[in-house]
Amino acid sequence: MKWYEIKALADNGQPATDGKPAARYEISIHGDIGFWGVTASDFIAEFNAIPDSAQISLSVHSDGGEVLESLAIYHVMARARDRITARVEGLAASAASAVVMAAGRIEMPANAYLMIHNPFLVAAGDHSELRAAADVMKKMNDSYAAIYAERSGKDIAEIEAIMAAETWLNGTEAVAAGFADAVLESLPAQASLSAQAQARFQKAPRALIAEPTPMPKATTTTTAPTPAPAATPDPMPADEVATACVDAGFPLLAAPLIRAAADPAAVTQRLDEAKEIMALATSAGRPGDAELLVLAGVSVETARAKLTAARAANAPAISAYAPSDAPIDPDGDRPVAKKLDFRNIYSRRQAVNNKVA
Repeated sequence: MKWYEIKALADNGQPATDGKPAARYEISIHGDIGFWGVTASDFIAEFNAIPDSAQISLSVHSDGGEVLESLAIYHVMARARDRITARVEGLAASAASAVVMAAGRIEMPANAYLMIHNPFLVAAGDHSELRAAADVMKKMNDSYAAIYAERSGKDIAEIEAIMAAETWLNGTEAVAAGFADAVLESLPAQASLSAQAQARFQKAPRALIAEPTPMPKATTTTTAPTPAPAATPDPMPADEVATACVDAGFPLLAAPLIRAAADPAAVTQRLDEAKEIMALATSAGRPGDAELLVLAGVSVETARAKLTAARAANAPAISAYAPSDAPIDPDGDRPVAKKLDFRNIYSRRQAVNNKVA
């Protein structure tokens, strides 16, 4: 079983006959990239056989796949970017979303989806092996972030926030965020995720999760109409949340706000609170605590109380010693504080008063 197919097509869209040049080529990636024993090397060998002058249509419907395989495919296809037009048929998730970025033009139906997240792997071993695996994954994450940033024109910090939040964009949102170029008419049937993909992804839109068909009821009863639920504000687009957080100086706050599907008012409120907490931490001499308090989601009043307590705990203790006339430490060159003798001070003051009298 192959996760891709490359066809040479004639002008009429039918397969080109042997011995005649093809008018264009069509590439379909409709499976998990790098799976079933079919590697990126197989794909690249067939791709490199396409004439340099040929136009290429790329059709993608994939949950993702192997990270390194997708990166290899991206870099090879990107060299032919000007000749490639990609279309997300239903879903380009994870590794597949990176492959799509290689096209010079990307088109998406309004109800197709692009999903961007941090790549992940399953690792086992001792602490040094796991640390090495984490270092490799960070490099892969950086490679993905660079690809998305180049395509969208966004800063790396914004892209990292979008990736960390596992962001799903429909066709309209993907174009608005700079990850696609054109919105097409909606598909007649909407895309759906496989059970394996639903288990792998954390924030798949409800529209992509197939609902079980309800069993028909044996009898029907008349019930009072259920009042319509109160309208809730639309969540702020993920890329706009990331931009707002980066501009405010709190890029790490973007991921939790995106996950919470915060609306614009909630995002503005949280950033205002973050700025106030930063000002409190700075005035308390503990600017390093601000980010921890913001990410913990505490209120401004709670942050003020914690900063006040921390500052009090670190304040120098009040001492009853007077260092001004202290003797010198014989083992060093620092003064040794001498404890005040309050009875001696009182007797001296009395003696002076008696002389004056």
